[in-house]
Amino acid sequence: MKKLYDLTNLILLVLISNTVYTAYPKLPPRIPAHFNFAGNADRWDGKEGLIGLVAIAWGMTIIFYLLAHNMRRLNRKPQSLNIPHKEQFLKLPEEKQSTYWDLVKEFLVGLTVGTNLLWYLLIRGTLRIITGEMSVLSFETMLPALAVMILMLIVYLRRMYTLPGKLVRGEE
Repeated sequence: MKKLYDLTNLILLVLISNTVYTAYPKLPPRIPAHFNFAGNADRWDGKEGLIGLVAIAWGMTIIFYLLAHNMRRLNRKPQSLNIPHKEQFLKLPEEKQSTYWDLVKEFLVGLTVGTNLLWYLLIRGTLRIITGEMSVLSFETMLPALAVMILMLIVYLRRMYTLPGKLVRGEE
């Protein structure tokens, strides 16, 4: 799954970047920069603000990937590790522990898919408001990204909670 998440994140980042790149020359000097809970613009900014949103999406993705890459280092500080069956888990051989760390890495990268989808939908919605295709940025616009993130949380948190015990008992 991680390779699928990697590819999806790359596609979303390219899509975000390309969306802003192609729309940028046609944008007015002032664009909506923030929306209230009703979906109405309540703060305006220069069109350069969209470049900042693209940079934030790329930056957050890099941070999540760095976190995912460095998760195994928690073994070096066992006191910072908070998982079920911690003492028995830490006694397992490295290859058994790596099953758990691979799952944590997959979770973080999968959660990044939802985050990047949210960025894309926010940027696309903002551009649709600017062009008059939409009048408000509705909550429904964000639902696909929120659904992906909630699904990731439900599936992976359950698996990350039960996997250490299964590894200790030799079930995995």
